[in-house]
Amino acid sequence: MFFNDKITALSHLNRAGCLIKHPALLNFEGNKIMKKYLANIISSSRILCAITLFFFSEISSLFMLIYFYCGLSDFVDGPIARKLGTISLLGAKLDTAGDVITYFALTKILYLESVFPVWGLIWLAAALVGLVISAIISKIRLGKFYFVHSLFGKIFGASAFMFPFAIKIMKADLYMAVVCSMASIAAVESIIIQLKSKELKTDVISVKKM
Repeated sequence: MFFNDKITALSHLNRAGCLIKHPALLNFEGNKIMKKYLANIISSSRILCAITLFFFSEISSLFMLIYFYCGLSDFVDGPIARKLGTISLLGAKLDTAGDVITYFALTKILYLESVFPVWGLIWLAAALVGLVISAIISKIRLGKFYFVHSLFGKIFGASAFMFPFAIKIMKADLYMAVVCSMASIAAVESIIIQLKSKELKTDVISVKKM
């Protein structure tokens, strides 16, 4: 009698969804959650690593290791989001935040090591103002303060990331001019995209593909 009552009670609980789910089902749901947030987790880890770069006063081996991870994670989070179908505005903002923090940390340490010429910093700052203006345009036209991911924006990001490696084989002033040129073109491209966009897009490749 007691056994039958217990079975009946368990049956009612199961219908009500009160029983603990099978471990295999929990694992499956855990994998779904992990896939949903994997790209954002990678982007968030880049932000944390980029913050630690501010605590370095010289380009040491540990700095380069953390810096390399920041670049690698920036390279993979976007493709992962597209592959898993989890592209989102939050993910785009996390990606942009990771990029900005990484490049500010890089600028800080290169300035401390007297690698950046003053004219380069002024030029780069002007280009970055252009990128901010593009985000302001997005806020005015589409209601969101958003930095578009453009073709030249990606090229600028890649060239900026390569700075500590490139200056080992070429003059810093010359490479600085290359980076600043890419930043300027990216700023103009972003402004054009934001002026032409009819809706908020998380991944615009170029003006031609709008």
